Amino acid sequence: MKRKGLISLGHTLFSNVINFNKKSKQPQVSLPLIYAGSWQFIDELSNRTHCLEITADLRILIDHRELTGQVQMLTSKELIFLDGYGYHLRVDAVDGKPISVYDEADNRVYELSEKLDSDGCL
Repeated sequence: MKRKGLISLGHTLFSNVINFNKKSKQPQVSLPLIYAGSWQFIDELSNRTHCLEITADLRILIDHRELTGQVQMLTSKELIFLDGYGYHLRVDAVDGKPISVYDEADNRVYELSEKLDSDGCL
């Protein structure tokens, strides 16, 4: 009986060590923080540079103006925002970093780059 108890205890301890190692190797990042930041994109039709800012509380600003609407979906790969006019704005992310934004109103995808200075945006 004692032997069974020791084996069970050993198994439990070993399982906890394995699970702890799995958890510690994969740090969890809060989903909103993946998208929080400032980027710029170029509208090739008008040849203008625009700013996209997403706050930690998931407010979305384009060219320093806040969009009305709400986040409909949030995963590590995409953020989908429904604006006040009923159009979707989708921000795609790869490896925890936003890479593009799709604007349903224009039916266009814009590649995002990190915002380097405040002079490049409208």
